[in-house]
Amino acid sequence: MSAGTRADEPGSGDVSRGRMASWDTTPPGQRITLCMIVRDEEAILGQCLSSASRWVDEIVVVDTGSRDGTIAIAESYGARVGHFAWCDDFAKARNASLSLATGEWVLCLDADETLEPSRAQFIRELVAEGRGPDNRPRAYTMVVRSETAHGVTDDLQIRLWQHGAGLEFAGRIHESLVAPTGSTIGVMPTNSVLVTHTGYKPAIMEARDKVRRNGAMLDAAIAADPDDAYLFYKHAQHLVTDADYAGAVGSAERALELSASGHASRGALGGSNLADTYRTLIAAHLALSHVSAAVVAGERGTAACPDHPPLWTQFGLALLGSGAPDRALIAFQEARSRRDMPVIGAIDRGSAGWRALYGMGEAYLELKRPADARASLAQALIDAPSHPLIIRALAIAEEQTGQVQTAYDRLDAAVRRIPGDVALRRALSGLLRRAGETTGAVNALAPLLDLADVPPEVYDDLADALEAAGSAEDGANARSIARLLREPPTDPVDEVSHA
Repeated sequence: MSAGTRADEPGSGDVSRGRMASWDTTPPGQRITLCMIVRDEEAILGQCLSSASRWVDEIVVVDTGSRDGTIAIAESYGARVGHFAWCDDFAKARNASLSLATGEWVLCLDADETLEPSRAQFIRELVAEGRGPDNRPRAYTMVVRSETAHGVTDDLQIRLWQHGAGLEFAGRIHESLVAPTGSTIGVMPTNSVLVTHTGYKPAIMEARDKVRRNGAMLDAAIAADPDDAYLFYKHAQHLVTDADYAGAVGSAERALELSASGHASRGALGGSNLADTYRTLIAAHLALSHVSAAVVAGERGTAACPDHPPLWTQFGLALLGSGAPDRALIAFQEARSRRDMPVIGAIDRGSAGWRALYGMGEAYLELKRPADARASLAQALIDAPSHPLIIRALAIAEEQTGQVQTAYDRLDAAVRRIPGDVALRRALSGLLRRAGETTGAVNALAPLLDLADVPPEVYDDLADALEAAGSAEDGANARSIARLLREPPTDPVDEVSHA
């Protein structure tokens, strides 16, 4: 078939294909169809279907070109399998799966997702609620939990909705569910059902070349629809992941501009996406060392989206970097005060938790309040027990409150566990030097000198330790190396005469 909006399915006249045994016993109006699109997913598809098959009445799997055993696995679970010619458009593929669904409700999952067993039963309870008081079709969010390179994120996404009301997907990539023109979706935010997503794990992203693929698809989608604010928002996120921070700034600003214009093709950004665009903009500015611009972005963002914890935490980091620990402390406290608020969209689970507490600890240290810093950092360490930044900051707070042995024990244990961590070894060396253990201070830094790229700050610390030990000449040599690393000599340019 040519690339289109419908899936080809052998024997498509048999509407009973794909129906589970529960179809006949589930009350009319409450039957659920699981809709999926897949390609070469034999390693993980079974886990997804095993987690969901008990809670649905029909399974529809649309394959976009598998060359492995994916189709056989889907059929082994009784799925109705359709085939769709891939055309670089996720929305069209998903809409093809919807065209084969015959249940009154749709549950949407990907092959790299599973339903958390202890919470999956709530799907049936949500479906039993039916339509809302305004008679609009209902759509329910679920918590999609992903492990990413930056930590674990929780994303409230629409995954369950009433079928047959004209709802369909839009967007070649990062597709979203949209209602027909002139109508709206009755979204019911709930976190009762948990979906575990593994596809954003760094190793999987690299193995499947997802960053490059997503970048190419985003570029093509933006070229086809340059007025889509949501695409520019996702493009900014992608560019941060790809370390193109200047590009991320441009895409984030374009997303904000389109969203405010009233002419965005997919409408203005929703509240959470708007806030996350500002958060992404702050992060990109900080990566470029544009601290003042990051603060301005934070001020704009928190004024427009005051109830988004990750935005407040990112703003706090910008304020810390700008030398305003008093304002940073307030920003982190704002994030903490909103930690129990439901937020639709992606949210870093740690943003109002350990990240905000860590930020508070750093702010307290800057404000010369080590006891308060110790309390905040100790609480942060409960949620992130092995995080080197928290350990380093907590040890500093402990030393400043007279708990030198506790600080030493903490840093020594951390260095043994993570021997190549530069910040931890520098902190241990500094503590030993201040305690008069100059030989230990030098030894703590020694393994770092074998690194391929030694930060100049390591040689600064080494110079301090050597000078404290009475080795002034060695200390001077270390300082010279630090200067050379910061300002490497330029090679003389050979001048060629063309006379």
